[in-house]
Amino acid sequence: MNKKTKVEKYMMSMSMKGFSPMTIRNYMYIINDFLEKYKIPDEKSAEDYLMNKKSITKNSRATQVRILRSFGKFLQRELKINFLLPEAPKTGKTLPIFLTKKEVNEILLSASGNTRDLAIIAFLIHTGVRVSELVNIKTEDINLIEKVVRIKGKGDKERFVPLTNELAMIVAKYVSEKEKDSDYLFLSKYKKKLTPLSIQLIVKKYASKAMLKKHVTPHKLRHTFATLALETGVSPITISELLGHSSLNTTMKYTHVTNKLTEEAVRKIAELTNLNKMLLEVWGKKK
Repeated sequence: MNKKTKVEKYMMSMSMKGFSPMTIRNYMYIINDFLEKYKIPDEKSAEDYLMNKKSITKNSRATQVRILRSFGKFLQRELKINFLLPEAPKTGKTLPIFLTKKEVNEILLSASGNTRDLAIIAFLIHTGVRVSELVNIKTEDINLIEKVVRIKGKGDKERFVPLTNELAMIVAKYVSEKEKDSDYLFLSKYKKKLTPLSIQLIVKKYASKAMLKKHVTPHKLRHTFATLALETGVSPITISELLGHSSLNTTMKYTHVTNKLTEEAVRKIAELTNLNKMLLEVWGKKK
């Protein structure tokens, strides 16, 4: 099996397991870089490879070891050969960074002059969607009457996330103003579907405008959603469903999470962050 075939087969196996295109791209970058000098990711070659990367952080090094281990296990199965894999990395657990209620209000207020950007940031904070999910939302996925959005997550798994009255109002205002010649909800000024990088830059822009000292990313807004939900007393199982996690699958077999619970969860977060008050102050009218 030549190098190209190895990589293509591994990409296909990742895709079949439901890995996102962004994750696959990141894996392929490391693997292709490794295969420029080495044939198989055994313990010695992985150690040599990483020795030449002295400037990377401990967490980045651990991530690259995990990628090479995963690729090594794949080659062992495909080629039916044995070799010593690099040791699994040990990393310290770090607490996720999230925004406080005050910081949430500040970043939303900083984006209030641009309906599209306000809708994007409010959507990330008040639904907890991944940036890869946000850019793929189509206008037909939003039901503003029922106040719910269909999200296509990892592995093409679908879930329905409720929208608060306030978020539905922001999205409705944006939809009434946006170009109608695209299926996708969030568009660039060139009428094209936004990319994850575009969303990251939008979040960075308004975090800077709000003078937030934290390094704010779309994923940190997802952390914010989960943290605020826990703070309001929402069950971890309900949060897991809203975020599209699969780690609580065993529990979910025995616990039925109703739409009422998920609706209550997003409503509590909107109340906690005073989204309605901010809209009244900025737009000067009730929902």
